[in-house]
Amino acid sequence: MPEDKTLQAVFDHAKQGIIDSQEHNLIANVFAKFLEHFPNSHPPGSTKSSADLVTYANGQMTLSQNKKILSGEFKLWRNIFDPAPFLVGAADAFDDANSQLTVVISVSDSGQVTHQRKIKGQPIGGMPPALMNAIYENGLFVEKTIGAVRSLSFTLEYTP
Repeated sequence: MPEDKTLQAVFDHAKQGIIDSQEHNLIANVFAKFLEHFPNSHPPGSTKSSADLVTYANGQMTLSQNKKILSGEFKLWRNIFDPAPFLVGAADAFDDANSQLTVVISVSDSGQVTHQRKIKGQPIGGMPPALMNAIYENGLFVEKTIGAVRSLSFTLEYTP
């Protein structure tokens, strides 16, 4: 699996498309991982001050026709407080698979990243995509704001 040390390498990988091989054709895929950590917020139902709200999304990105934007809409998972009776105390768990919450991630080849939350396919509050104020370094976008840290990384793969 190739490393994604530069954003140009991510786009170059995506642009390969289908690669002919002697055994079978391989497809160059780009997968994204989007994480958010809200250290001053707590999961729904949590009474523990040590429990931080965390969301994550991951999935395959799609390259635009002009080959300048990678984007994807992924299920957005968030931790919830699970007071499971079989555990000592309680633990964080993640939302069930029935959640209708998604996030749309878009990355331009110039390094502009946007994210937009949706519920049932509609932007929450009618809000436009938010710009992520981050630079791609060492295979990772990281944005630190008051009350939140966001990161976006990529995995480059070849699949049959």
